[in-house]
Amino acid sequence: MSTPGPIQADTAVVAAFVTDEPLDHGQAVSAVQDERTGAVVSFSGVIRDHDGGRSVTSLDYTCHPGADRAVKDVARAVAEEFPGTRIWAAHRIGHLEVGDSALEAAVGAAHRKLAFAACDALVDRIKAEVPIWKEQSFADGSTEWVGLDA
Repeated sequence: MSTPGPIQADTAVVAAFVTDEPLDHGQAVSAVQDERTGAVVSFSGVIRDHDGGRSVTSLDYTCHPGADRAVKDVARAVAEEFPGTRIWAAHRIGHLEVGDSALEAAVGAAHRKLAFAACDALVDRIKAEVPIWKEQSFADGSTEWVGLDA
C-alpha cells in the first residue's frame, strides 16, 4: 500500500484591503486556516505609546486612492513568490489610538518555515510599497508625518 504525498495548501489571497474599520486579528488567522494548514504565522502592527523617545498619543493614517489596489497587488505577488500559502492582509486608515491595530497580516501554509518567510515578506512589502502615511500626535502637542517617501 502506498502512502499519498503531502497535500499542499492552495495558494490564495484570501483577502487584502485597506479599511477605516477596526481590524480583527482572529478573523485574519482563521481566514487562512483549512485542513491542509500546518502553520499559521500572523503579524499585528499595534499603535504604541512612544516613538523615538517621545510620548505618542494617537496616529492618523491617510492613503492614496490606489492603496487598496496596492495591498492586493502586494499580497498577490507574495502568494506567487511563496507557492502553497494562503494570505490575509489589511491596513487600517483614519484615526487610531494607542493599542489599536493598524496592520493585520496572516499566512497559512503546510509548514512553519514557509509561513514565517511569506509573512515576513508580506509585511515588509506592504510597509515599503503601499502608499499609506501616518501623522503621529505627541503628548507635547506636536505632530510628525511618517512614510511620505513611500
